[in-house]
Amino acid sequence: MKAIIIGAGEVGYHTAAVLTAEQHDVVVIDQSLQSLGRAEEHFDLMTVHGSGASPLTLQQAGPADADLLIAVTNSDEINILACLVGHRMNIPLTAARVSSPDYFAEASTLAPKDIGIDLVVNPDELCAQEFFRLLNTPEAREAVDFVHGQVQLIAFQMKAGNPLCGREMRELRQEVFTHPLLIAAIKRPDGSTVVPSGHDTIHDGDEIFAFGSPDAVHELLHRSGVTERPLHRVVIAGCGRVGVGLARILEDAGAHVTLIDRDLGAAERASETLRRATVIHGEPLHDDVLEEANVSEADGFVSATGDDEHDIMACVAAKQKGAARVLSLIQKPRYLPVLDAMPSLDGAVSRHLTAVGHILRLIRRGEVISVASLHEIEAEAIELVAGKDARVLGHPLGKMKFPKDALVGAIVRDGEVIMPSGHDEIHAGDRVVVFCLPQAVGNVEKLFASR
Repeated sequence: MKAIIIGAGEVGYHTAAVLTAEQHDVVVIDQSLQSLGRAEEHFDLMTVHGSGASPLTLQQAGPADADLLIAVTNSDEINILACLVGHRMNIPLTAARVSSPDYFAEASTLAPKDIGIDLVVNPDELCAQEFFRLLNTPEAREAVDFVHGQVQLIAFQMKAGNPLCGREMRELRQEVFTHPLLIAAIKRPDGSTVVPSGHDTIHDGDEIFAFGSPDAVHELLHRSGVTERPLHRVVIAGCGRVGVGLARILEDAGAHVTLIDRDLGAAERASETLRRATVIHGEPLHDDVLEEANVSEADGFVSATGDDEHDIMACVAAKQKGAARVLSLIQKPRYLPVLDAMPSLDGAVSRHLTAVGHILRLIRRGEVISVASLHEIEAEAIELVAGKDARVLGHPLGKMKFPKDALVGAIVRDGEVIMPSGHDEIHAGDRVVVFCLPQAVGNVEKLFASR
């Protein structure tokens, strides 16, 4: 497959990382020689210097044999125009990063398909949704829903004193959990990742990645000693698109929301936009502002100003003031490993990696419904429909040659969630969630595709 990526910023860079790791042909277009040089230094790809919205520049990338075009610059207008030009050049699939909700709002007469855009990626909207999932899943560092919420994947750190530590996988399955739960991977404190067998043991400091129904995830948290706390009060630092978008979701869920912003204009716009939220003009790092926001009584605190250092420090300050759960927006993915070592921070959402995960839906072949690119480890969770005559059909999972670095996390058939054993088979039309490391993705897609 050949992909043309317009924009060599963080989203374009990390999308190129995924595609080149899977041996796809990649061409990156950007107006910054420095950004192109960074991509060339780390990946085996071709670069073109220029504007991706220019037909002449796009011609240099070789659109005739391209399978998809991904426009992810910081300019909505350039991304939309680039997809339009790519569509006119007969590139089969296009994706555009569009942050403003105005272009394709319900009141607009313009639909993405009208101008040749197959997938619109709104990072701010995606981040707001991810923050909401994390706020609703105590202690989780990542939380992803599949099959309309029937299957959940959470990343959860095993802290000292957790009664599940020191027990083998098979013991947990047979003697502890009443709801079927699959632990797909364990990230050890040294950074190594293990796809566990029945004899592997969970230790203090491990981070587990578990699949299950909502009831199974609830049981995992309960047996780990985690108290689930309803979201009555949430404080958000930052009245930008992420903060206001999250506030809308929380308002719809019945929570009381307080927003803080040091920019008076942003605070006033948020106050006019939201129905019930309290908006405070002030500096989220200042004690008096946090006290005015009553952060000590907050069930959750999210800092989403867009300044990484400011957001991290605001979370630390909120935690010291007594906020139950604090989460930060992260612009620079390189900060994510550092945040793992910060006990005062309960989780983070990467604007760029969240967008990459959404883009992968377009890249993935076969019968792919959704893709989650996990932040904590280099892995993906993919939701697929088992295609008619797919090679994966009709074989007990324990006897078929499933890719070594992949496993079936859950099967949903006729509304029933099945946590599979080696005896289970996949039927045509099943919704299946697969956990896989990068080297296994291509083979998994082939197994599920219709022949």
